[in-house]
Amino acid sequence: MMQLLHILRVLLCIAGLLAGTLQAHAQEVYPGVELIGADLAGGSFEGAELTGANLSRANLAGANLRGADLREAYLRGTDLRGADLTGANLGGADLSLAQLENAKLGASILIRAQLQFARMDAAVLEGALLSGADLTRTVLTGANLRSANLQGARLQQADLSDADLTSAQVGARGSGQDDPIPASMRGVKLINAVADDADFTSVDLSEAKLAGARFSRARLVHANLSWVKAAGADFSSAKLTLARLRGADLSDANFKDANLEQARAAGARFTGADLTNVVLENADLTLAKLKGAQLSGAKLDGVLFNGASGVPAEYGGSQ
Repeated sequence: MMQLLHILRVLLCIAGLLAGTLQAHAQEVYPGVELIGADLAGGSFEGAELTGANLSRANLAGANLRGADLREAYLRGTDLRGADLTGANLGGADLSLAQLENAKLGASILIRAQLQFARMDAAVLEGALLSGADLTRTVLTGANLRSANLQGARLQQADLSDADLTSAQVGARGSGQDDPIPASMRGVKLINAVADDADFTSVDLSEAKLAGARFSRARLVHANLSWVKAAGADFSSAKLTLARLRGADLSDANFKDANLEQARAAGARFTGADLTNVVLENADLTLAKLKGAQLSGAKLDGVLFNGASGVPAEYGGSQ
């Protein structure tokens, strides 16, 4: 009898949701509820218990899901445009192909969430936990990721153009088995993005598009920036010790007061770059192009300039 009453209550809950009349509360919404394709736009589900719920292809545009528990929920292809998911727990949820443009996800938990091919233009993710999330080919143009944690996230070929990653934690410094691992950002697009004071330690940014991006005071120790296109990018006061910059296009970039000690930049293009007061001691600049680069105050002891062009005369270059 109790089981029958439980089933009836769940059916009434679903009917209310589909009719758009129910404002859900934790005690009224049940784990595992299936609402595939339901029209729930503008509904209020603040603090709702929806673990494992199937909301694939549902319309939740403009819905209030603040503090909702959506762990392991299925939201594949769901319309969440403009929805408020502030503080929601979406750990392990499937949000692939979801529409999250202008959604509010500040301080939300998206650990190990699946977000492949999702649209998250102008989404607010400030302080969000995205460690281990899969954001492959996700569109995050203009998104707010200030102070977000992206350690271990997969962002290959994602588009973060014009995004704000100020003070974001993307890299990882530990080497132990249980330590966090850096994000993978191979081929990511960060054109005109802001990543001042962010941590990209050991992050793979190879082949990334970084033109016009800002990495002022960012930490890029051991980062892989091989073959990046970063013309006009700002790396002022950034720490790039032991970074890999092989074949990178860094023309007209700003490296003023940056530290590139022991960086490996063979074949890199520094044409017209500002290298004022830069530390390049023991770096490898074999076959690098330095024509028009500003090198006043630069520390160049031990630099390998084999075959490089535009090298100052005091370091073996021809004027």
